[in-house]
Amino acid sequence: MKTWKLLLLALVPGLWGWLCNWLTAVSLNGPAFLFTLAFYIQVPAAIVFCLWLGHLCGRSERSYPACLLLTQWPSLVSFALYVWQFHFVSSEARSFLLAGLGQYPGLPLFSLACRLVIPFSNHSWGPPETLAANALSLLMLAVLFSLGFLWGRRRR
Repeated sequence: MKTWKLLLLALVPGLWGWLCNWLTAVSLNGPAFLFTLAFYIQVPAAIVFCLWLGHLCGRSERSYPACLLLTQWPSLVSFALYVWQFHFVSSEARSFLLAGLGQYPGLPLFSLACRLVIPFSNHSWGPPETLAANALSLLMLAVLFSLGFLWGRRRR
């Protein structure tokens, strides 16, 4: 697969996260079924997509580190933006665009990550728990990609 296609496919989780966020805003004043539909299919869709993308890369001639970097670069950029916007910038100075870009790629698996973080949070939620859930959701994207990559290599 061509490099530019992989770079574009890497944007899919972020675009899905943006779509779910947008549907949340739309459903506040309109039909909520679109958000409900997107919310309930986001975790299975993200899992299938990451496994498929990993499988696709595993069947190629590229090395694992190259494929991982080509497909997970939005997660790295997103996490850096998230930490910068939510831990080093005051609420008044926070950029709406950069804060959103720091959250969108991890949103498809964020609800699952929250369920994994909450038992360790003493049932309180704050910036450390949100940071952990965001990091965990991005890590899960990479792990799912890696499993798909291994599956693709076995099939090659």
